[in-house]
Amino acid sequence: MALACVVPTALALPPAAAEPPVSPPPALLSCRDGATAALPAVARDALLRIGDSGRQLLALRSYLRARDLEQRWSWSDARIRAYAGSAEQQHAQAEVARVQARFAADNPGYGLHVNLQVRSLDEQLRKWNGNASVGAAASALSEEAAGVCAHVAADFAGWLRAWAPPSPVNLAAPGLSPHGQGRAYDFQVMQGERLVAGTDSGRAEMDWIDAGWASRLVAAMRDSGARFEGPLRSPSEPWHYAYVPVESAQ
Repeated sequence: MALACVVPTALALPPAAAEPPVSPPPALLSCRDGATAALPAVARDALLRIGDSGRQLLALRSYLRARDLEQRWSWSDARIRAYAGSAEQQHAQAEVARVQARFAADNPGYGLHVNLQVRSLDEQLRKWNGNASVGAAASALSEEAAGVCAHVAADFAGWLRAWAPPSPVNLAAPGLSPHGQGRAYDFQVMQGERLVAGTDSGRAEMDWIDAGWASRLVAAMRDSGARFEGPLRSPSEPWHYAYVPVESAQ
């Protein structure tokens, strides 16, 4: 009778354990916490939901630099629900429609797609925690900040306000995006179902500037008479325009 060949279970190796995250130096944590103490509760709570210390520091820098932080802060879920279907929302969407109609008339076969949803704080945090440009700046900031905290920690908040990222960061810090109050819209050029010029910062020069869509969108904004200002210059986003409600212009 033939014997079955049994492989000892001890030979089966477990999968390699994931590398544990590297904890920031205690001095850096102390500097961060000291600079955070004076922030309003909404900003402190948002920092707790950011995935790593470098991205926390980068957001903290924005919060320290922001004027009227609480007035600019993204709407709560309850405020977003109240906005839905309101006269305020209807007016904003009518202004978007004016731009879309003008652009379509000027560029037969092409149209503008716009996400009309208010960008919640949850969505902003998700983007911040995964964005590559944020990650690159956060890494550079962490490296410099650790040295500052180890030797000159007295005015870390002042140093952080003045720190400049070595490369552009393509997102506003969570809570400070004008998308979070229905005050900004991103316009994307479509040809039927095909995306022609979108919101990829890496393709902005090619798809918007070189292809001429940036200037065509500027013309549609101007000729429609809609209540928008832009495009955003820093970082350069030819698709991003700020909506100006009537009451804000008075």
